[in-house]
Amino acid sequence: MKHYFYMRFLTPILIFLLSGQVYAEPVKPSSPTCQQLKGEWINELGSKLNITSVDRKSGQLSGTYTSPSGTSGNSVAMIGWMNAKPSPAKTTKESPTLSRMVVVSFSVNWGEYGSVTSWSGVCGVKEGVPTIKTIWNLARTVDSYDWDHIITNSDTFIPKNK
Repeated sequence: MKHYFYMRFLTPILIFLLSGQVYAEPVKPSSPTCQQLKGEWINELGSKLNITSVDRKSGQLSGTYTSPSGTSGNSVAMIGWMNAKPSPAKTTKESPTLSRMVVVSFSVNWGEYGSVTSWSGVCGVKEGVPTIKTIWNLARTVDSYDWDHIITNSDTFIPKNK
C-alpha cells in the first residue's frame, strides 16, 4: 500500500520539480544605471533616449532617440560613447577625495530637419536616482541669421521606470 502511495502521488510531484518548470511572473528588465547604461532614459521634456547596445570594450553606445518637441515624434538612430575609466588625476591637500562619474556623449542626425544634435555629460546618482546631466549643441543647416545656426542648452535624463 505504501509503495502504491509513493508511485501514485509523489512521483508526479517529483517529476514536476525535476523538470525545471517554474511558474512565476515574468522578470521585468532592470532599470538602467550609470554602470549599466543600457535601457530607456527620459528627460524633462519627455524625450526618450533608448540605449540598446553598449560595447564594454570600446565604450560605443547605440540605440534610438525620440523627441516630441520640434519633430514628428519618430525614433531616430543614436550613436555615442561612454567612458568609466578613472583618469590619472591625483588627490591634493585641497582636494583629498575625487568625485568619479561615468562620462557620456551621444549624437543624433535629424535627417529631414537638416540638423544634428550632440549631447555630452556625466552620469551619477542624485538622490538615489541614476542621472545623466548633459549640455547639448544643435547645429542646423538653414537659419535666418549666421549666428543662429548653433543653439545650446542642457538636458537631464533619468531611467524611464523611476
